[in-house]
Amino acid sequence: MLISYKWLQEILDADPGVDAVTSALGRGGLEVDRVTHVGAALRSVVLARVVATRPHPAGKKGLTVVRVDAGGGGEGVEVACGAPVIPAAPALVCYAPVGAQVLDRTGALVTLTEKAVAGFTSPGMLCAEDELGLGSSHEGLLTVEGGRPGQSLLDWEPRLEDWIIELSVTPNRPDALGHLGVARDVAAVLGLPFRPPAVAAARANGANGAGAPAAVQTHAAVEVRDGDRCPRYDGQVIEGVGVGPSPLWARVRLGRLGVRPITNIVDATNLVMLERGQPLHAFDLDTLRLPIEIRRAKAGEAFVALDGQKLSLDEDDLVIADADRVVALAGVIGGADSGVTATTRRVFLESAYFEPRGIRRSARRYGFHTEASHRFEREVDLSGVPLSRDRGSALICELAGGEAAGEPIDAYVAPRAPRRLTLRLPRYQRIIGAEAPARAREILETLGLSVLEQKADRLLVEVPEHRPDIAEEIDLIEEVARIAGYDQIPSRLPRVGAAPAGARGDYRLRRRVRQICTGIGLHEAVTYSFLSPQELKAARYDDGSLLRLLNPLSEEKSVMRPSLVPGLLTVVQRSQRYNVPRVRLFEVSQVFLPWQGEAGGASQLARVERPPVNEPTRLTIFLAGPRDSYLTRLEDVDFYDGKGAVEAVIAELAGSVTPAFDLSGEAPPWAHPKKGARVLLDGREVGYVAELHPDVREALEITSGAVVAELDLAAVAAAYKAPVAAKPSRFPAMRHDVALLLPLDAPAGEVIEVLRTTAGERCEKVEMFDRYRGEELPAGTHSLGFALWFRSAERTLTDDEVDKWTKAAVDAAKARFGAQQR
Repeated sequence: MLISYKWLQEILDADPGVDAVTSALGRGGLEVDRVTHVGAALRSVVLARVVATRPHPAGKKGLTVVRVDAGGGGEGVEVACGAPVIPAAPALVCYAPVGAQVLDRTGALVTLTEKAVAGFTSPGMLCAEDELGLGSSHEGLLTVEGGRPGQSLLDWEPRLEDWIIELSVTPNRPDALGHLGVARDVAAVLGLPFRPPAVAAARANGANGAGAPAAVQTHAAVEVRDGDRCPRYDGQVIEGVGVGPSPLWARVRLGRLGVRPITNIVDATNLVMLERGQPLHAFDLDTLRLPIEIRRAKAGEAFVALDGQKLSLDEDDLVIADADRVVALAGVIGGADSGVTATTRRVFLESAYFEPRGIRRSARRYGFHTEASHRFEREVDLSGVPLSRDRGSALICELAGGEAAGEPIDAYVAPRAPRRLTLRLPRYQRIIGAEAPARAREILETLGLSVLEQKADRLLVEVPEHRPDIAEEIDLIEEVARIAGYDQIPSRLPRVGAAPAGARGDYRLRRRVRQICTGIGLHEAVTYSFLSPQELKAARYDDGSLLRLLNPLSEEKSVMRPSLVPGLLTVVQRSQRYNVPRVRLFEVSQVFLPWQGEAGGASQLARVERPPVNEPTRLTIFLAGPRDSYLTRLEDVDFYDGKGAVEAVIAELAGSVTPAFDLSGEAPPWAHPKKGARVLLDGREVGYVAELHPDVREALEITSGAVVAELDLAAVAAAYKAPVAAKPSRFPAMRHDVALLLPLDAPAGEVIEVLRTTAGERCEKVEMFDRYRGEELPAGTHSLGFALWFRSAERTLTDDEVDKWTKAAVDAAKARFGAQQR
């Protein structure tokens, strides 16, 4: 937002100084990005009257020697000029003498010196608008009226020198999108009295508006058919206008504030918008067939926007229409065939309040971002709609002539009750840590809030419509604190009591998981909750199961993540591009899935605008690149590295429960179809570990091996069983090794489970220690070596007992898997 210091001066009726104003804005929460001093070089430019002209003495084509009276007395000075038309008296031109600074064709500031042009030395130059930095026109000399020869241009119009302040305005402060709101903040911070400038009524040509159609003089001229989307619509008819350029000060002010001057009528509406934050729109009344309707568009209804775009409207769009057609997309852009032109003589001026969310949807639907939509999307001052109408009408009459015809229209179809809040001073002290300032009431009233009642410990406050961001007592506390100055809050050490029971629930679990993962050599990553469809497509996720944002900031962040894997894939891809092949990452965070449960699903869906979402907490481990090795050749990580990481984490989280790995079941989209397994705890699936799918590696150009594990932390925590302490046996364990010839498709994990459960209660554990494949073995088989450990708490076991139990276990494996003992 660009702010004119001179304009703030006019509103405040004071000159506090640019430095004081910028400091006050910063202290009040409006960040100042830049201050630019403009027009200072115009001090040396003076007004001059043309006395006589003659051809260039050397016959230089396109040049004229102009004698001007620049107030120095005598016969004046002769200046070489290349303008095609030299204005005659009484018009005054702008003369820049030697030493003055002007802009060249590139926009650079240059200092004039005496320069001979084809044998004629010119002591300065006569200036066009662009050469003085007052516009973009170079078609002729800039002429002014009302001054005197020799008068400085800045003495003639002081508003041509200014300081432009660039502010960063947050979306919750729509009042700061106009000079009036910014001046109100400055006054409050500096302790200046603030009185909003009086709004004069437009010049009227009689109570009945002689010569104006009766339909436009009453409320019947406007029919609001959607009071929810347009609770207030005001208008005023102005007759006898003359369309043309605005005065110099208005054109310059608009240009410096980033708005292109167009015509005096359009410029008047833009000046009001920059002053009060209320967009206005002027229609050519003779192009309208009354009455004017504010309604929803019909599906597919045609509309040609002011910029020439042909739109097919949606039923959700709010439009301004006459009896025949749509003449404006409400709050966004006007129509091409109803705007002000050079032949306009009668104007219908619109001032309205449009519901912000509807304007935001329409603007984004058609790709518009106008000055009007920017303000309506953030909410304008509902109570200030008629004041802005009157201000716009008066300014149009001032700049374009004309008179108001008939009574102004105020269709206030959905009045709002005033918001009243109580500011409790003891609560202010608890929140801020200091007593409320003595001038708390003065601060609120300067900001436009009405204090209806004041007691010793509280204030009853009525909140004006220009502050939609003040909705609760805490907002009042913030307003008083920011204006009084955060730097005035004393620094005190807080009284902190020890928490009786420490952290609870999910936070405690996450913290423990982070400790475990960093303890096994992993690095934590934090990725975005939003992803692009391309990232999810690369991870082989289906579009139909994704949660898309209705209002994304960009296409790159338009989908809620269904898994932590796609975000980590991007990190791994970037690491490899930077020649960092070894990656050991983990992330603990939420994912976002469509609602799966039945309880409360349908009823909750009826209560909210969006579908309910499951947000489970996941742990994802991502290993890529070479395995840690010493004095051996480098090998990439594989499934077993991921399996080992999962076992290490679950060993700490699940207590006495040990994980099982099931090769059956559906794999996640990112997982290798043949090199992955479901992670089970007590028969319940809690996650998946697998090598990365070859298609994913190819899509992301990941050249090294990669393995991923994803665990549902809530499911892991729910499976926890406390370890049971057992008295260690003082008798030695006995190990018996067996080698079994098994089919290649027999899962080793299931074989271990069969051996352990059938070897008897003295069997402590079963481990696989060897795997052999060779040509001498039957096709489709391999040999697996297993170690069975036996121990008794009462005595030393005998070889015969161990042989008997081992034979029972081997017989069970033969019966289940067709194994042969070697």
